[in-house]
Amino acid sequence: MKISELKRKSKKQLKGKWGIAITTLFVSLIIISGFYVAMKLLQPDGGLLTAIGECVSVFLGGMATLGTCKFVLNLAFSNNEEKFNDLFVGINIYFKTLGLWILINLTISIATMFLIIPGIIVSLMFSQAFFILCEDNNKSIIECLKQSLSIMRGYKIRLLLLELSFVGWWIMSILTFGIGVLWIYPYQQVTRANFYLEIKK
Repeated sequence: MKISELKRKSKKQLKGKWGIAITTLFVSLIIISGFYVAMKLLQPDGGLLTAIGECVSVFLGGMATLGTCKFVLNLAFSNNEEKFNDLFVGINIYFKTLGLWILINLTISIATMFLIIPGIIVSLMFSQAFFILCEDNNKSIIECLKQSLSIMRGYKIRLLLLELSFVGWWIMSILTFGIGVLWIYPYQQVTRANFYLEIKK
């Protein structure tokens, strides 16, 4: 399926469900990065507020990411019901989500220390790990990473192009003082879910 078709399919799936999608994924975005950014803006030179923001991102980011995957996968499956509570499916495997979150971000950070391109490649390689864990909570962290590496073989450029296709939308969100993020983020996340469902076949 072409990138344009994936995006068109995602918009169709979101029709009539924008309300729940915006609410759920906005909360997820705040947990993953929004809280840290807000604290950083309030205290740009570092300090207690910045440290609190970092802790929220580190210790809850993995669980929120898994919840995001659960929500958008349910939305992508026409016979599944997406709901706000999907955000909290990772509570029972909290330490696994924490470990996967830390390991992915640490690996990306180390790769980026050398050049930006290796960091992008690593990010693409491990991009499906949380979707994999979402569909099978019994998989170990290493199994999720290995399977992500496997299914992304031959698809890294395509995913990169898909991500780049949203750049224009994100620029538009800046022009709307960030309000556009409420629609762009769900649109992008559902498209990522459809990408995963296609390549895992």
